[in-house]
Amino acid sequence: MKSVVVTLLGGLGNQMFQYAMGRALSIRLALPLVLDISMLRFRTNAYTPRDYELGCFRLSGQRVRDTPVWFFRARNTVGRWLVSQGIDSTRFITEQSLQFDPEMLQVNGPCHLQGHWLCERYFESIAAQLREDFAFLPAPPARSLEYESQIRGVKSVGAHFRRGDFTDRPFPGQCSEDYYRSALEMVASRLGGDLELFVFSDDIDWCRQNVRHPLPTTFVDLRGIAPPFEELRLMSACRAFVMANSTFSWWAGWLNPRPDKVVIAPRHWIQVPGYVCELPNSPWLTAI
Repeated sequence: MKSVVVTLLGGLGNQMFQYAMGRALSIRLALPLVLDISMLRFRTNAYTPRDYELGCFRLSGQRVRDTPVWFFRARNTVGRWLVSQGIDSTRFITEQSLQFDPEMLQVNGPCHLQGHWLCERYFESIAAQLREDFAFLPAPPARSLEYESQIRGVKSVGAHFRRGDFTDRPFPGQCSEDYYRSALEMVASRLGGDLELFVFSDDIDWCRQNVRHPLPTTFVDLRGIAPPFEELRLMSACRAFVMANSTFSWWAGWLNPRPDKVVIAPRHWIQVPGYVCELPNSPWLTAI
C-alpha cells in the first residue's frame, strides 16, 4: 500500500517531531501514515536505544511497524532498487542537515523518511490537528495531580534541565548556568513578583544540589510513580517556562495552550561551534 513511512529515532521529543512531519505529509497527500520503530532499540554512536513512546497520546490513524533491524535495512535496500528500476514510485528521503529544507513541502507522493525534522515550519499548517493528536491519554497519578494543583495555583515558572546522555557526549552541549539566570530574569521582568520555580530534570538529584535561585522552588520528582510524559504534561501547564536545548523541552513550550504564556528558549540550540539547527523557531523569547 502506498503510504508515508517515518522512521522513528530518539526519545519522546524527537519521536513527536518525526510524527508531526509524517502527519503533515500524510494529510496533504491523503496517504496513510506508518510509524516504523525498527531502529529505536538499535545502538549506534549517534543514538541511545529507546522505546516507542508515542503511546501516551491519542494520535490518529497511524500504523506502527516493528521489524528486526536486518529486515528493515534489507527492505529499504530492495525498495531503493525498485525505485531505481522505475518499478516503484516511493521516494526514500534521508535528512541532510538539521536546517529547514523547503523542498520537503513539495514532496508529492509516497515516501519513506529518515531524519529528525526539527522545524515547526514542516507542520505549522496542521498545528490544530497536532494539538488534538498530542492529547494525553493516561489519567495522571495522584502525586502528579498534586504537582499540577501547585503549578496552577501560583504564578509558576517551569525550568527544565536536560542531563542524561547530554553529559556523556559533547553534542549538542548543555545550557549554561548563565542561560538559566538570564532566562529567569527575563521571566521576572515580564511577570513581576510572586513567582514560584518548578524544576524538572532527568537528573533531579543533581538539580537539588546545584540549582540555586532565590525564588521558592519545588523539585518535581515522579521517579517510580509516572513515566516521563507526565513531566511533559506538567511543564506545559506552567505559566512561564524556561526550556533546555531538548526536544522534550520544546514540546512542553509548544503544547502550553495559554495565549499569554512566556516561553524562553536558548538562542543557540546546539552548543557546538559549526552546527546549525532550526530550533527554536516559534516566536518565543531567547536568552544566551
